[in-house]
Amino acid sequence: MTPTSFGFRYGRARGALLVVLVCAVAGCKGGKDLPDLGGVPPFAMADQAGKPFTNETVRGKPWAAAFVFTRCPSVCPRVTKVMREVQVRAKDAKVDLRLVSFSVDPDNDTPEVLRRYATEYGADLATWSFVTGDSKSVRETAEKGFKIAVEGSPDPSKADFGLTHGTQLVLVDPEMRIRGYYTTADEQARQNLVNDARGLAAGR
Repeated sequence: MTPTSFGFRYGRARGALLVVLVCAVAGCKGGKDLPDLGGVPPFAMADQAGKPFTNETVRGKPWAAAFVFTRCPSVCPRVTKVMREVQVRAKDAKVDLRLVSFSVDPDNDTPEVLRRYATEYGADLATWSFVTGDSKSVRETAEKGFKIAVEGSPDPSKADFGLTHGTQLVLVDPEMRIRGYYTTADEQARQNLVNDARGLAAGR
């Protein structure tokens, strides 16, 4: 994983990254206190059941996004396990939080493959969707929408399959505004995400 593939690559990167680090380490209290880091533009994907999945599918509730691919041998298993942990924490805390995992390897990650992957990680599909689309749409959603870098192209001959991408979880509010980035390697950041989602769900 290169440094550029772990964070932002855009003009406002420094200021946004500072806010991200503060929230990931210390936590942001309540929805109104969370920074507004930009809007998620419209996207059109398909979920693990092959059904259309767009930004309207998750509008109206807080949700957390991650970018992974099922052939990934390194960071993706950790990211998906963290998403599962967040799902369990949110359920236990009665926080109405949706989860969305976007595949950055859509040529391989068909809905059927994503269903198997979801089962492998014990995902509760009632609140967690695994989505895919054409490669251009996925990249534009990641980079222009979530400011998450995706680099390379699938190459089975390489140890990382030729793809690198950011590993943060991204919290989005009910109005499709990005409200925080959370480091998957930090256990406290996972709890902060659930706490911040509770604030957004309550409209605080």
